[in-house]
Amino acid sequence: MKTKLKWSWGTGIAIVYSVFALTIIGLVVHSFKQKIDLVTPDYYAKELAYQQQIDKTSRARDLERAIEWKVNNNSIEIHLPESFDPSSVSGNITLFKPSDDKSDREFSIEIDSSRKQVISTEGLSEGMYKLKIDWRSGESTYYQEGVIMIAI
Repeated sequence: MKTKLKWSWGTGIAIVYSVFALTIIGLVVHSFKQKIDLVTPDYYAKELAYQQQIDKTSRARDLERAIEWKVNNNSIEIHLPESFDPSSVSGNITLFKPSDDKSDREFSIEIDSSRKQVISTEGLSEGMYKLKIDWRSGESTYYQEGVIMIAI
């Protein structure tokens, strides 16, 4: 003789609640396994100095001609405006890849007499990079950035 299982409202509510609780627990466990990176390791210190960055960007925007760049097959050419003396320019060029912090690269500015710097793209992974140029000429500081695509 078979007996029929009877489902009551209480059983249904208990099943729904249990499935909900297990789903929430699964999402919490999954979220703890996710890699979470700040844009830079010293993000908060950089945030405090952001007004200086705004001032440098404004000075770069006020220049008669901005820094220009061109991506070739195996290099990036960066051209400084003629108003800058190559011997007085110093700073950093950063290639920042938002999708992979291990692909970021930083270079010192080493402008030749024709106000040009060539950076090899060898060893860079394919994709979008933010080109960040932070430089000093005399007593003035400047900052300019743009987006470039590296295709291999």
